[in-house]
Amino acid sequence: MIRIRWPTEVNKISYYTILNNLSRLFALAGLLISFQPDSYAQTTSPDCVTGCVQITVTRISGYIKTPTPSVTEPVGGSPAAPSVPEPTPTPQSLAAPVFTPQSGAVAFGSTITLSASALPDGAVVEYSTDNGTTWVAGNQIIVNNKIDLIGRVRLGDKTTATGKVSFIPYFQRMLVIGNSIMNHGPAPDLGWFNNNGMAASAPEKDFVHLLTGQLQTLYAGVAVKLQSSGSLERQYGMSNYSIDEFNEPVQQFKPDLILVRMGENVDDSQVQARNFETSFRAFLERLVLLSGSQPVKIVCTTSVWSNPQADAVIRKVANEKGYTLVDLSSMVGQGQYFASQYANGAVAAHPNDAGMQRIDELIWEKLK
Repeated sequence: MIRIRWPTEVNKISYYTILNNLSRLFALAGLLISFQPDSYAQTTSPDCVTGCVQITVTRISGYIKTPTPSVTEPVGGSPAAPSVPEPTPTPQSLAAPVFTPQSGAVAFGSTITLSASALPDGAVVEYSTDNGTTWVAGNQIIVNNKIDLIGRVRLGDKTTATGKVSFIPYFQRMLVIGNSIMNHGPAPDLGWFNNNGMAASAPEKDFVHLLTGQLQTLYAGVAVKLQSSGSLERQYGMSNYSIDEFNEPVQQFKPDLILVRMGENVDDSQVQARNFETSFRAFLERLVLLSGSQPVKIVCTTSVWSNPQADAVIRKVANEKGYTLVDLSSMVGQGQYFASQYANGAVAAHPNDAGMQRIDELIWEKLK
């Protein structure tokens, strides 16, 4: 309360005029600011005894709305507030990687890619071929054999969930380099009248046709070419022999699978003297050279006859080169696998239908 002391002789008209002006002043203040009653006080001048007029003034608290300053603008002379960095992603926010293609049969030598969307800084894409025992940083995998893959994204010690996919290569062109077990034309003087793997009862019973059928389950359009190894087996190391005989079939056919199914016609007693190892190594190296940029899988087999010296060379060189080796030694001397029904000993020494099937099974086991 504010008490205003007026002389007793003040004209009452002037008194009310002053009050009216004060009222207008407060009304104008209310238009300029938002206000709400907060509190009021009554004060009395200590020297006012009589002739004072009591005026009650209500205290108002108001505010004028102003824009809120951003964190980068100084407020009241204070330093600008620093920007807040984005939090490090948690494992739940890491996108799991995806294989392309996702799984199944792919052409031999195909590249599988592993990618993840929105890869955070510092995160790496990894894959495993041994069910997560070891991990390799990278996003490309070449399929040369059947393979099971797991992929993940790792950020520090945090990783995404993983899933397993499987790939198996299919082949589009198979070149078989072999001897009469691969194919032999009719030889009536030997009692042999078919044109297929010798001693098989029909073309569809020899190992070439059986293997072709299995390759077709992965790629129906697979093409097959046969190339004789007879000269190589008998004449290797001689001055009148050249491995150039394989140039044209390899360069023109461009196989992605070469099956070296030979060894029976190698004279085992001459393996050391004529250095079969050197000739066989040069032969395999020529196949790779002739293939050029064409991805190719080379598969070698041992003999179904007892040729321990030649077989030892085939094993050694194939392993040295990292080529697939199919060991047929379990068939040697097993009568159930050979065509004893033929009178001619040369024909009878060849695999019968059961033997042909066994050869196919052992080869396919390494390819599937």
